[in-house]
Amino acid sequence: MALKWTAKSNGALANSANVQPKLSLQRLGQAIGLCSVVGAAALLSPTAHALKTDFGMEYRATAFASGSDAFETLGGSDSDTGFGQLIRVKGNFLDEETGISVYTSVELAGDRWTGDDRKYGTTNDQSFNSTSRGDNVRLDLGYLQIPVGHTVFRVGRQATSYNNCFLVCDDRRDRIIMIQPFSKTLSVVLGYDRRQDSTPFEHQDNGDMMNLGVITKLGDWDLGLLYVKWMNNYEGTVGVAPTPYVLQNVDLFSGYLSGDLLGLAKATVGFNYFMNGNVENPVDNVYFTDKSPSAYLRLTQSFGVIDAGLQYVTSKDGGLISPGFDTYSSLINSNPEATASATSMYRMGGTLGREDFDENLIIGKATWNLTPKFAITGAVGNLDIDNGTDSDDSMVYDLQLSYQANKALRTWLSVGMIEKNDAGALTGNDLVGSLAGADFSDDDVKAASLNMSVNF
Repeated sequence: MALKWTAKSNGALANSANVQPKLSLQRLGQAIGLCSVVGAAALLSPTAHALKTDFGMEYRATAFASGSDAFETLGGSDSDTGFGQLIRVKGNFLDEETGISVYTSVELAGDRWTGDDRKYGTTNDQSFNSTSRGDNVRLDLGYLQIPVGHTVFRVGRQATSYNNCFLVCDDRRDRIIMIQPFSKTLSVVLGYDRRQDSTPFEHQDNGDMMNLGVITKLGDWDLGLLYVKWMNNYEGTVGVAPTPYVLQNVDLFSGYLSGDLLGLAKATVGFNYFMNGNVENPVDNVYFTDKSPSAYLRLTQSFGVIDAGLQYVTSKDGGLISPGFDTYSSLINSNPEATASATSMYRMGGTLGREDFDENLIIGKATWNLTPKFAITGAVGNLDIDNGTDSDDSMVYDLQLSYQANKALRTWLSVGMIEKNDAGALTGNDLVGSLAGADFSDDDVKAASLNMSVNF
């Protein structure tokens, strides 16, 4: 929905002390004429400005269930069920004269249902409503965009995804960036992120980073390259106060190449490469103190009403993979940073540079588009895990039914399973909670969710 209005910034208001309780017809006519002249002058005046606004919202609801003997160590039960919802209201504002705009999004709710009386996390939890006390409203997005010629500057809380969600996926970052296009096919991005700043007048818990990226084309292929450098605010081990931000002095290279492969399929290859971290954990040799690569190769093609995909994903020595990366399995990653998925049980590429920890996934999928609105997707793959002591592999199965009712409303059902694995440990997600310590060496892991989303 968009609204637009114009107004004269230096318009005058009548003095209320001079307004008479009664107006003659002649004075009323004069007043109407004067208002018409002033209004026309405001519309034609060069000092007039136009503010364009755009509002929208996002709603998501999910019902989920999971089961495995691995869960018994967490709370005594081998299964769990739950519900959750997400509500975001968006408002964007553009000054058409200057081109300056402000983008905002407020998260009204984004939690697993725990009942009406949710209480507050403060020392004083009194409220007017004693039976339905909710969570605080949270900032989702809020940034300023300033165009200077062809250059664009952005300052504030921004959404970010990169490398087909292999490095980062729908995350929120407090950042300052500059976007400089040099042609229709070449753009350079330079930015600064402040990831953490917990304690005033302390630097070791600061998480700040600079990044430089290039997006261009090589013939018909899309190419992206990104370099990130975390600042060196601390060197040593964890366990001191304040707790240091663990990515210190780390170097990151991330890139992708995507295009048509000899007319046979669309091919995409991407990688992340971390090294030179200054913070050490003596227990498991993290955080990115040595070289830690990860990569993926994805092939996709359509055959009439069938869309097929095949991909290989790997992480070596704890190489990083975003939790939001689409692995074709609803139980492995496929869990964007700002929009959690309740069925994501295992995280590939989440050990932050753990030496000798290797993961490999090869998986294929096929989507049958029965109608333009209804589709069935099935996926089968194999997950191999080597934790440096044990190694094992598991078959992975996934099924999804999705229905796009209209341009705003989508519903889908996901069901998945990972077979037991002697070398792996479950990780969980923000809706289910942490599953740390829950290995699945003795039982398969199953999860399902029924979802609904609205965007407009």
